[in-house]
Formats: sequence, C-alpha cells, structure tokens
Amino acid sequence: MNAVLGSELAPPPLQQVGRLLRTREAGSLAELGVVGVLWVVALRSVDPSAMTDLGLVSVLPWTAAVAMALLLFSFARALARPTSPGWLLTAYPLALSTLAFSTPLLAYGMTPRYSWAWKHAGIVDYIDRTGTVDPHIGVLPIYHSWPGFFAGNAMLTDVAGLESSLDYAAAAELFLNLLALGAVLAVLAALTEDPRTRAVGGWLFVLGNWVGQGYFSPQGINVVWYLLVLAVLLRWFPGRSSLRAPPPATPARRVGMCAVVLLLLVCIASTHQLTPVITVLMLTALVASRQTSLRTLPWFMAAVLAAWVLYVAEPYTRTALAEALGEVGAVTTNLDSTLIGYGTASSGQVVVSLVTRVFTGVLCALAACGFLVSWRSRRARPAIVLAAVPALIVGFSAYGNEVVFRAYLFALPGLVYFAALLLWPPGTAARRHRALVVGLTSVYLVLGFGVAQFGNDRQYHFTPEEVAAAEYVHDNAPPDTLLVEGSRNYPSQFRDYERFTYVPIAQEDPEDIRRILADPVGVMTRWMSDTDGYRASYLIITRSQVAATTARGEVPGNGLLAIVQALRSSPRFRVVFENRDATVFQLAGAPAGGPAP
Repeated sequence: MNAVLGSELAPPPLQQVGRLLRTREAGSLAELGVVGVLWVVALRSVDPSAMTDLGLVSVLPWTAAVAMALLLFSFARALARPTSPGWLLTAYPLALSTLAFSTPLLAYGMTPRYSWAWKHAGIVDYIDRTGTVDPHIGVLPIYHSWPGFFAGNAMLTDVAGLESSLDYAAAAELFLNLLALGAVLAVLAALTEDPRTRAVGGWLFVLGNWVGQGYFSPQGINVVWYLLVLAVLLRWFPGRSSLRAPPPATPARRVGMCAVVLLLLVCIASTHQLTPVITVLMLTALVASRQTSLRTLPWFMAAVLAAWVLYVAEPYTRTALAEALGEVGAVTTNLDSTLIGYGTASSGQVVVSLVTRVFTGVLCALAACGFLVSWRSRRARPAIVLAAVPALIVGFSAYGNEVVFRAYLFALPGLVYFAALLLWPPGTAARRHRALVVGLTSVYLVLGFGVAQFGNDRQYHFTPEEVAAAEYVHDNAPPDTLLVEGSRNYPSQFRDYERFTYVPIAQEDPEDIRRILADPVGVMTRWMSDTDGYRASYLIITRSQVAATTARGEVPGNGLLAIVQALRSSPRFRVVFENRDATVFQLAGAPAGGPAP
C-alpha cells in the first residue's frame, strides 16, 4: 500500500525534468547575479589616479578577475548543457556587454570619457541655445552640416527638463553598445538558426568591439541603425540566393518594415558622414549578390546621400571636397595614417598598441578559418558581404586617421559570424569539447579586450578637477577669447564653444613645438598679447593633456609640465585657477575676463 501511495505521490517524469531545467536555469541566473555584484564591488574600489600607461587594467583588483572568470565558466557550462534555452544563452553576451560598458560609469561616475563626447555636448548646447545650426561656423562646422544626432539630443534635453546632455552622456556608452549588440544578434538570427552559434557570435562581438565608437556620438547611433537595416533586409527581404524564406507576414507588415528601412536610411544620411558611404556600398553588394529583394535601395540611398552632400551640407562640402577627393584611391597613405609611430610613443602606449593589433589579428584569423571551413555553403554568402565590403572604404578616405578602425567596426558582424562558425558550428554534437574551446579562447580575448578597450583610459578619463578648470574658463571668458590648450584631449567645447578661438600646442608643427619648449614664456607672451582680434586670452593645461601628449609623443618629454613650471615662475603670467589636475594662466596685467595688455 505504501509503495502504491508513494508512486502516486511522486511527480511524473516530465515534471521532474521541468524542475531540473528550471533549477539549472535559476543556477545560471544566480551565477550572473554573483558576477554582477563582484564587478560592482571591484570597480567601486578602483583608484583612477593610480592608472599607468596600460590604462584601467593596471588598477583592477583581483575581484574583477574572479568575476570575469566566473562569467566565462558559467557561459561555457550553459553552452555544454543540451537543455539550455536560447534566451539563457543570449543572456551571457548581454551580461558581458553590460559589465564591459558599465565599467566607465562604475569607475568614473557620470563624467563622460573621450574629449569628443564633450565636444558633441557642445553642439547640442549650441542648438539648444540658438534653435538652429550654422554651417558657416568656424569651429566644428562639419557637425552643423550633419546635425541629426545633435538636434535629437537637444530635443531630448528639453523634453526631459535637463540642463545639458552631459547629464546623461556618460550612460550613452552602455546604452548604445547594448543596442548595437541587440542589432547584431538580430543579424546573426538571420544568418543561422542555431541559438548556440548566435550566442557565441554575440559574445565575440562584444569582445571584438574595442574601437570605442559606441559612446555619446553620431557614430554610436549610426552603427545601430546600420545593423538594424542589415537585420531587416536579411530576415524580412531575403534575395533569391538566400536559403531562408522570410517569416510569414501580411502585406501591410512588409510595407511597414520597408518604411522602417527607408526611415533609417534617411536618419543615417542626415547624421554622419562615413556611415552613409558604407551603407551605399553594402546595399549595392547585397543587391548584386542577390541577398535582398529590395533592389532599388542602393539607388534610394545614393540619391539621399547626394542630395544631402550637395544641398544641405553644401557650405561644408564646397570647402572640404577637394581634400576629400585627394584621399580617394590613396590606400597606402590612408592605411599608414591610422598607425601610431612607435618611435615617439611611450612604452606603455606601444604595449597597448601591440596587444590591440595582435588581439584583433587573432579574431580576424578565427574569422578567416571559419570562412575557409564554410565558404562553399550558400549560407555563408551574406556574411561574406558583411565582412568584406567595409574594407573598401580604405580606398575612399583616411577619415581623420581612423579609417582602418571604422572598416573593422563595420566588418565586425560578418567577422564574428565566421568566428562563431569555427568555434561552434550549427548542430554540433561535441558540446563539452566545443564549450571548452570557447572558454579557453575567451580567456585570451577578454585579456586583449581589456587592454584594447581601456588601455588608453589614462588619457580618455577626465577628473572632476579637470572639469572644474574647463568650467572656470567657460564661465569667465568673454566672447572672442583666445584659448591656448596643451592639447585638445580634455573636457572642452561643451558650452558656448563658438566664443573661443582654440590653439592646441600639441597640434603645432614639431619645429614650432621645439621653439615653444625652448622659450615658453616668450612664445606664450606673444601669442596671448594679441589685442587686435581677441578680448581675452587664457592658457589651460590639464592632467589628461599631459598624459595624452606624453603617451603619443606629441610633445617631447614632459613638455607641457615644463611650460607650466616656466609660466608659474615668470612675472609675466599669473595663475587664475588651479587644482591638482589643471592650471589656468592669464597674462599678469590682464584683468580676469578682460583684454590682454
């Protein structure tokens, strides 16, 4: 009787399996929670002032390594389990992205890193104050010709009742990178049905995304829009060569998806300069290889781009077109301009650069091997286009000495797809072996990502003291002020930026820099005594300027510190603002905010 009752009370086998699955999923989620707690604890204890030229990785505590090791182990174990659901596998690259790109927020607070984030906030401030743009403005005119990102943020700050876009700019890095990962996962879903291959691809995308364009910038949101266009085309409008049929949808829904693509293309054309060019090339390649059925899209995008460049942005393109055309076809020059000179860079900067190159080379090698084992498959054709086409932009422009980085960034979705095919082919049966390979590969990639992504943070991170010095200048300088800067690498141009004429010492010719270092008092006196065109003049030198010029070798030795010492000891200059990380000078006879003598 007891045996019978016991058998009746025992849960059915299916219920036992369900409970076991839920227990394993809950265990994985608990591990992710522990990882998050450890990461927060680790980053909150970081002292950014102790960073070396190796960046943030030089001050991370052991708890950060424990957190990352636990995340790698948990991901590998979830991959090895045959019952892990797709949503759980997807949670791991999302968790990795959250950890990686919340790191600046946890370590530095709400102070945005990258000097360009502050300049972008300055364009938003200009539009918010004036309600318009000025394509003829003398400082940063290109942004006034492609103002979509800045106009949108000006509207956002007004609607939210915020004082400045700087109130949320630091959080944009986490937000935009999570959006980019979501868009990449959508692209991968259009390329493969295997959830493990997709999860590994998303994981590799996070680790390979070291270029640093996902911050408060037009490029950050344009990458998301670009990836969304690809995802919609490959999933909803596949071409004749595609092996996957589009999902069932009503004509109205397909029209709606097409309208979304057109809207995204217009947004891309109005917001950035390089992304529209890559988009035209990519759309053309997808149509030519019959990977999408929307065959008129390249013509539409080319027409929108031409109209914008030749009409809306005409004041800028009229002056910049000759220089831009001079870079077309200069592949060798465009490539060489991207690479730093090891002869002048600091030893730490050389290490960061070498690690980044080797790390990127390994990821590309994984992608190449994945391509070789799958190139005969028709399923690989869309990914070949995604990975190969962005390299063409090297022949179009140097793009501010960053063209190789941008080509790599746009090629990354295709690269990680092939790398994921190598590490985890769809339908693989040897799950434990493959999970071990993914885990061991990830150890190396995590180390490389840490150096590549945060290796320059001694330069890119700005302290509250530096911000205070920049705010002093912006609050006290009258319109038509000459602002001499050690370099442009500090929080600047974020408010009323059109009032200044900016002269960065680090961007002078090498011979002129040597003259400045030989006689800093005499040269700075001549520069700042110009009363014909300026109502006031200031010189600002900060910690991050010194870090950047020393690491890159832009100013020999500790040249900026030598200038500070020389001016401090000279009766011709007076310090009008000073803290531990910044010094602001005026000529001794000039009243604060008044004209130079």
